[in-house]
Amino acid sequence: MKLRFSTIALALLAQTALLSAPPALAQNAEAQADSAAPQKEPSRVHQALAWSQDRLAQLDANIAALEKDASRLQGEARTKADAALADLRKQRDAYRRRAQDAAANAKNWSDAQVAEARQALDNDWAAFQAARDKYLEESKASIATRRAVLEAELEAQQKALAGLRADTAKLAADQRAAIEGRIAALNADVEETKARVSKASAEVWETTKKSYGEAQRLFSETYASIRQSIDEAKK
Repeated sequence: MKLRFSTIALALLAQTALLSAPPALAQNAEAQADSAAPQKEPSRVHQALAWSQDRLAQLDANIAALEKDASRLQGEARTKADAALADLRKQRDAYRRRAQDAAANAKNWSDAQVAEARQALDNDWAAFQAARDKYLEESKASIATRRAVLEAELEAQQKALAGLRADTAKLAADQRAAIEGRIAALNADVEETKARVSKASAEVWETTKKSYGEAQRLFSETYASIRQSIDEAKK
């Protein structure tokens, strides 16, 4: 019985000593625990912002193609085209500012905040495309010009994939193969889309454009996934 009471007393004394430990020791213990805890990994939704920034190249490519088309116009048609292009440039610049703000602050944002920012960027992108399509309709752009606009976007995508390849080349050999294979597969998809667009006639243009929109969505998701894999492999 005495042994049992002694054990309980020792336990109580030990607990009292811990509770009365100096704050510095407690803080040190907390710091050690924090350093031992795994750091928060960038989430998939954070990675998705990477393509939102790279997509700026597509906006620039769109405007360049439309500027070339506008050069064929004269008189009132040219005046309207120039006004429409000015609006598109403003939308492009607004998208750039939002993308830059997201890039600068996303690391401190929650997934919900990043998702909200990405949705806003997607909305800006959709608004730009709607304005672009309105320009093509009102200017009675040829099927060749319409193809050129989409082909310019696809070429911008391939440049973005070249950037992924450059980043992948810096990884260890055992990490590169799988990622390089995914990049190659995505590039093949882009090439296939380019082939469909280049052959599209005026009669099947709406169908072609619809399938192109789906290809764009898949590209965005796959690009974000590959970017995440590269960033994780760097750790």
